[in-house]
Amino acid sequence: MSEPDHYLALGVEPEATAEEVHDAWRFAVQAFHPDRFTDPGLREKADHMARRVNAAWQVLGDAEERSRYDRARREVAPPPRQPGRELPCPACGTLSTIADQQGAAASVRCPACAQQFTAIVGAHLVGRPQLEMRFLAGRYRLELIDGAGRRTDVHVRRLPTELALAEGETLSLVFRPGGRTVQYIVVHGARTDIGWKVR
Repeated sequence: MSEPDHYLALGVEPEATAEEVHDAWRFAVQAFHPDRFTDPGLREKADHMARRVNAAWQVLGDAEERSRYDRARREVAPPPRQPGRELPCPACGTLSTIADQQGAAASVRCPACAQQFTAIVGAHLVGRPQLEMRFLAGRYRLELIDGAGRRTDVHVRRLPTELALAEGETLSLVFRPGGRTVQYIVVHGARTDIGWKVR
């Protein structure tokens, strides 16, 4: 099958209900709308992603088309997912594949620029991010739990408006080199990972 994987484009499982597919499409269209980005490079990537999710919706949003697509899809086995978690380097943005640490912190060296940085890899979010007021400025507290049941609080100054975190999601946090400031939040889905830069 030469078609792209429409389920992967929307970040849903093939067993997803029509409502779940619709919700994923609506979220992705809003998140990747090109008008949300001022940087020309990011706008171009967002435009590509928006076209990809709209193409997926045209197929998966129609019951007859989805059924035909599912039959063709079953004929070809999906490619195996890469083991580990892909995280961007805070210095140059190059992706590094790191073994899942189940919420523990790991030291990572970027293969491109050799920058050393710290990341919490594969933690689960407890509850939703909580806005705390401190010295007339707000910040968000993310409560994370690792594979051993240990809880950690991480604070970020601002979360991207298009990032809607829900309880139980699997996250990785990439910290700026030499500091405790979070630069990237990566949400790990069942079939795809989405990273957001934190300002």
